[in-house]
Amino acid sequence: MFINNWYAACIAERLGDEPQRVRMLGCDFVLFRDTSGEIRCLSDVCCHRGASLAAGSCRDGTLICPQHGWEYDGDGKCTLIPAGTRTPTEPPKRARVPAYPVQEKYGLAFVFLGDLVDDRPAIPDIMPEYDTGDWHYGVISRHKDINYLRMTENYNDPCHVHYIHEFAKWLPKGVTIEDHELTDTYVKAFHASWDADANWNSNTGLLMEYTVVGCMSRNTNQQPNYPPQIVLACVTPIDDFNTQIHMILLQPRDGDESAKQHQMLMDMTENQVMDEDYAVLKTTRPRLAASPAEELLVEADVTLAQCRQITLDHADRMGVIDTRALEEIRDTHIRVIPCPGHHSDPKGWVHKTVPLRDGTGRRGDLKAAV
Repeated sequence: MFINNWYAACIAERLGDEPQRVRMLGCDFVLFRDTSGEIRCLSDVCCHRGASLAAGSCRDGTLICPQHGWEYDGDGKCTLIPAGTRTPTEPPKRARVPAYPVQEKYGLAFVFLGDLVDDRPAIPDIMPEYDTGDWHYGVISRHKDINYLRMTENYNDPCHVHYIHEFAKWLPKGVTIEDHELTDTYVKAFHASWDADANWNSNTGLLMEYTVVGCMSRNTNQQPNYPPQIVLACVTPIDDFNTQIHMILLQPRDGDESAKQHQMLMDMTENQVMDEDYAVLKTTRPRLAASPAEELLVEADVTLAQCRQITLDHADRMGVIDTRALEEIRDTHIRVIPCPGHHSDPKGWVHKTVPLRDGTGRRGDLKAAV
C-alpha cells in the first residue's frame, strides 16, 4: 500500500449530517460535511486521549469528540477544549489532527492520502461521460477480503471474462490485443475477440483503461449482443488483505426501457458478476500479489502485468507503507498517514506518521514528522 495518492473513500451523497468512519491504508479516518456542505477528512483519532472522532457528532461544521467534547474544524485544528479548566482557553498549537484534501468526482468522495502539495497529481478525467446527462448512472460499493492489487489486475484481465462470468461463457474464448498505449501511470488497450458465431471481429471486444492515480479501471464494453456500457472500478486498499471497491456503471439514456435495463445491469453486477470474481480470487495464492518468477504469464496477460508493474513503480516513488512494522506497534502506538500539514509544518504533531519502507518515496521528508 502506498501514500500520496487519491483514494475513493465513500459515495458522496450518502454522507449526511453524521460523521462517517472510513478505513484506508491500514488507518482510520473520519469524513463529515462543513457548514458549506463540503466534505472534510481528518484522522479518526483524537489527539487528546485517542477516542474515535467518528463516534462523536457534528455541529455547525465542527466535529466534536465523544469523550471530552474537544471540537475540531475541517482543517483538523482543535477550536475548543470545554473540559478541564474553569473557562475554555485557547487550545495549544499541538491540539490538531491531520487533515486530508477531499474532492468529489464521479459521485464519489476522493481523499488524497499523503503530504504532497505543489506536485500533487490531479484525479484523472477517465470518465468524461459522467456529467453529460446522456447516461444512466449507478454506483455499487462492496468490501472484499482480497488484496487491492489482485482486484486491480482482475479488472484489467480480458481473458477471465469468458470463463468466470456466466453472461460471457457462451462466447468463443479468443482474445487478442489490437491496440495499446502505456505510460508511467496509465495503461490503455483494446482487446478484440471472436463474436458469437466464432468469426473474428476486430471491432468487437473490450476497451480497458487503468490509471494508478486514483486506482481506477475503466472498461468500455463492445462485446456482441451486450448493451453498450461503461464500467469504472475504483479500488481502495483497506489494509493488505481487504479492499473497498466503488463500481460505477453507465448506460445510454435511450428509450423508455433504458432505465429498466440499467437497473437490471446494476442488479446483475452486484448480485452475480462481483461474486463470480470473488469466488475465484479468494482461492488465489499467495494472498498478496505474486512475484513474476512464481507465475507463468503469456501474451494475453500483458495488460494486467503492466498494471501491476506501473502500480508498484509508482508506489516506490510515492512511498510504500511498511505494514509489518505498523502491525507490530498497532496495539501500543498511534500512527497516521502524513498529510499536507506535515509538509508545511512538520513539527508539533501528537501522533507520528506511519513507517515507510526504506528506499521508497519521500521518507527523508517525513523524518522530521516521525
